[in-house]
Amino acid sequence: STLQAYSECEEILKQFLKKRNGSIFNTAGDSVIIEFTSAVNAVGFAVDFQTRIMERNKSNNVSTKLEFRIGINMGDVISRRGNLLGDGVNIAARLEALSQPNGICISKSIYDLVVPKTKMTFNDLGIQKVKQNEFHAYDVLLKPSQRRKLKSSKKSFNMPLIVIGSTLILILVVGFVSLIN
Repeated sequence: STLQAYSECEEILKQFLKKRNGSIFNTAGDSVIIEFTSAVNAVGFAVDFQTRIMERNKSNNVSTKLEFRIGINMGDVISRRGNLLGDGVNIAARLEALSQPNGICISKSIYDLVVPKTKMTFNDLGIQKVKQNEFHAYDVLLKPSQRRKLKSSKKSFNMPLIVIGSTLILILVVGFVSLIN
């Protein structure tokens, strides 16, 4: 039933990818790595997808409910043997791990690009350290109950915006958790 539910959610994912011009770069177990050339499209995709998944989970016709966590980052990556490697992917994965179920967690570089162009609500989580990575994180609030406070690192930290070449790669990592009624 989990695989059937995941297939249904994958169809929703593909529908919104087409709408927002994203492409799946790779999958790894229960994670999907998606590329966008626009920060606004990446965050718009995440909001559309999470909203639709929460609607799906409210349905009485759904026996296996899945919750997803999304992390979005912009950074330098290298394509090698069909995989994306680098800090851009590492930070996106850390943001996904930091995200709440049904949540979206973004880096400051994404926040800076998206906030002037959208009417979304953000929650500043401050400087976070996950494993060996430190970054400034924000939650995208889909509903007020998602507002939370996390301990922040005491050090001041400015994440440099690094873009090499003319291609801007936005990384979105999506992971899921199965909730069976």
